[in-house]
Amino acid sequence: MNINEQRLWNQLEELGKIGRQEDGSITRFPFTMEDRQAEELIAGYMKDAGLEVSRDAAGNLIGRWAGAEPEANAVICGSHYDTVQNGGRFDGSLGVLGGIEAVRQLREEGFRPRRPVLVIGFKDEEGNRFGYGMVGSKSVCGFSSKDGLQSKDQAGFSLYEAMKEAGLQPDRLESCRIPNIRCMLELHIEQGRVLENSNCSVGIVTGIAGLIRHMVTIYGESGHSGATPMEGRKDPAVQMSRWILRITELAEAHENCVATVGSIKTFPGQCNIICSHVTFSLDLRCTDDKYIQYVLDEMHCFEKQHSMKVQYRLDQQLPAAPCDRNLQMKMEEICRENHISHRHFMSGAGHDAMNFRGLCPIGMIFVPSMNGYSHRKEEFTSMEDCGRGVFVLKEMLRSEAEAAKQ
Repeated sequence: MNINEQRLWNQLEELGKIGRQEDGSITRFPFTMEDRQAEELIAGYMKDAGLEVSRDAAGNLIGRWAGAEPEANAVICGSHYDTVQNGGRFDGSLGVLGGIEAVRQLREEGFRPRRPVLVIGFKDEEGNRFGYGMVGSKSVCGFSSKDGLQSKDQAGFSLYEAMKEAGLQPDRLESCRIPNIRCMLELHIEQGRVLENSNCSVGIVTGIAGLIRHMVTIYGESGHSGATPMEGRKDPAVQMSRWILRITELAEAHENCVATVGSIKTFPGQCNIICSHVTFSLDLRCTDDKYIQYVLDEMHCFEKQHSMKVQYRLDQQLPAAPCDRNLQMKMEEICRENHISHRHFMSGAGHDAMNFRGLCPIGMIFVPSMNGYSHRKEEFTSMEDCGRGVFVLKEMLRSEAEAAKQ
């Protein structure tokens, strides 16, 4: 496979130095000095690959390879280059740098696209700083939220203010929308163990799971931990335990559904007091939006059956994004012809590509994550697997960019 793996690896290493912490992890939040340094480095790589570089009102970094028919529907690839707190060097970054390397290799092979090819470094996918993620890809797809721009970081600084301070134009996010897209392709690390456990080098993603996040509060009755008999207690912590077990059963009943309670807080939170109420997070994901609603409906019935007093606060909701079947078939053909081990499966994690659902066909390419590690310093994908993923992306770009004008 004619991919310059060492060049790509060196760029991943160089980008990984920006925001590196003493423990070896990486923290690179959007609209910070580290973010700006990363942007300048990536822009340089884009220029070296012969791309025309620009930055839109949301801060997305766009490298454009003008095709022979510049008005034809564009082929887009890319990912994000921000990180979570104490993250790794492959999440998102591989998709951006891999897109640049794929284009650079195509140019070196003498390929000239018929339609434009855009490599995009999307701004603020993770949402770790402001709690409002995928800012860049949402803007490109034309559905940014004004309410989301008022989200604040721990210092009380709003996303709107941070964008302004960075020289961006949060009042003009509608200008970021890219019309007439042929397809969106995203290369990404798997962030799980499916590929590693099956000894495969490439994952062909069938769809990106829909997601709903709630903060759930169950109310009970406070009392003295010693003086209140077990019989007749209205302990919301016990009810929460039953609630969690039930939603776990419902998630396990569907092969592509997961439910997570990641944060729990009791009130007043004292060891000798039966709590008055408990608040906990729910992260529910599935490739079938109807099943997500079914789970929630079943939970409401369960709450009534057990006389629970429950309150929900919706924090985030994203519909599932099925990947285009024709793009999957092309990826499979590329893998077969080049003897690359591969398999099809869903993505439980959200990605920038999911925002393009309904606008154009989307395709995602996964490469293995060692031990399934991601969002941590141990995150690792071998140079060879990175190269295989970029090769599949390169051939997909070739196929889509030389297609007849629509």
